[in-house]
Amino acid sequence: MTGPRRGGLAGLVGPDGLWESVERMVSFGPRLPGSPAHHRHIDDLDVRLRRAGLEVTRHPVPLARWLADDWSLQVVDARGVSTTVPVASYRPYSGETSTHGVTASVVDIGAGDAADYQNRPVNGAIVLADGRVSRLPAQVLTDLADAVEPPGARAGLAAEDYTRVWLGVPAPPDLALARRHGAVAMIEILDLPPPLAAGQYTPHQQQHAGVATLHVDREQGARLRALLALGPLRATVVLTARRDDATVDYLLARLPGADRTDPDPDPAAGTHGDVLVATHTDGQNAVEENGGPALLALAERLARRPAARRGRGALFLFSPAHMIADAATVKPDAWLRAHPRLRTSLAMALVAEHLGAMGWDERGGTAPYGPTGRSEPVVVAVGHSDRLRRLALDEVRAGGLARAAVLPPTGDGLYGEGTFPYRLGLPTVEFISGPAYLLQVGPGDHLDKLDRALLHRHTVFLARLLDRMLVLPAPGP
Repeated sequence: MTGPRRGGLAGLVGPDGLWESVERMVSFGPRLPGSPAHHRHIDDLDVRLRRAGLEVTRHPVPLARWLADDWSLQVVDARGVSTTVPVASYRPYSGETSTHGVTASVVDIGAGDAADYQNRPVNGAIVLADGRVSRLPAQVLTDLADAVEPPGARAGLAAEDYTRVWLGVPAPPDLALARRHGAVAMIEILDLPPPLAAGQYTPHQQQHAGVATLHVDREQGARLRALLALGPLRATVVLTARRDDATVDYLLARLPGADRTDPDPDPAAGTHGDVLVATHTDGQNAVEENGGPALLALAERLARRPAARRGRGALFLFSPAHMIADAATVKPDAWLRAHPRLRTSLAMALVAEHLGAMGWDERGGTAPYGPTGRSEPVVVAVGHSDRLRRLALDEVRAGGLARAAVLPPTGDGLYGEGTFPYRLGLPTVEFISGPAYLLQVGPGDHLDKLDRALLHRHTVFLARLLDRMLVLPAPGP
């Protein structure tokens, strides 16, 4: 390569058109699993993919749906003063109350570990617990990385704040443990400032626990503990929610490759088997999940190319089931196993999530929460193929993809939705970032935290990488 490429890519929608697709997505509202907004987003992708000329099919799967309607917190202190406490958010799938809520004494259980319940009058009480968030540096990424681009950025990147509530480190208070001890509800103090705690949809993949739980920020948590220091405190927790059995659709869009149009394909060409291009459709804001607009742009570009020039076929998969526990729906690996002919048609996978994000943090607790002026670090993770890893790294460098860490798999996963094709043994590339605001629901949908040019640049990277994967011989180990 002669150096980093700059600018756009022939046939790909420009920055303004891509931005309009993201604005269109967030106009539906937060796409929480099975919500009306989620269904509207899937319907819209369906229409636009068909319009581009792809063969689209929909595949409903069961969903144990849980959608919160209303939430509030009222307390009465030892002086008899009633106060409405601002609630940052609710804990998804935690539990639900009647419209009148549950009223009980508040018992502080600290971290909420097993020992914290001993000798405390928890039965029939509302427990107050710490939702701890570990202060982490981005060294958690760089220590794992095979490469960091540009190479000179490794040390500086490693020292940056990477405190992320969505990491679940340490694990949040155990609701099953609270229920076993007789707690009727929980107030969880997220160790986050008010603007970052607001609307946090976390933890997002837990099973229903039967203990309605509200989140408050660290300032309101300190206020509650100050009231407890005055004497007995009673609270009314309201968390109403719709809980039912529903369905939601996987969206599958096909573009045949050269081998599908040639009645006598040449096996020596070595480009048989489709590339799976995947993301998910559920999400909270303009970052989580803007993989849908990005994949739509890739599909539209590829559809303009004659099939004979595509190399492999491309299979675009839009999963509806990221923001929910495994037991509550059908995850992509299980869905693909249930479609064995489809699974065996796949040669490799490219997965994309969370494009164009800018960094916002507290500088490790040394500054108010706000913009860093830097792009959010991105991860390009590759599993099951050294050849594919080399190709991805080459494209990272050729595309001038800054603040990027090329990572190997970790444990049984490949980060985000890339975990699912990886678990099936497919050579897989995952593109993902994870800003602090990733799971937040709120006004403006966090569009102010996306950079229009960066969003497009990330999509160009994916388009070029997909071009190379479509003509790549079987990647092998």
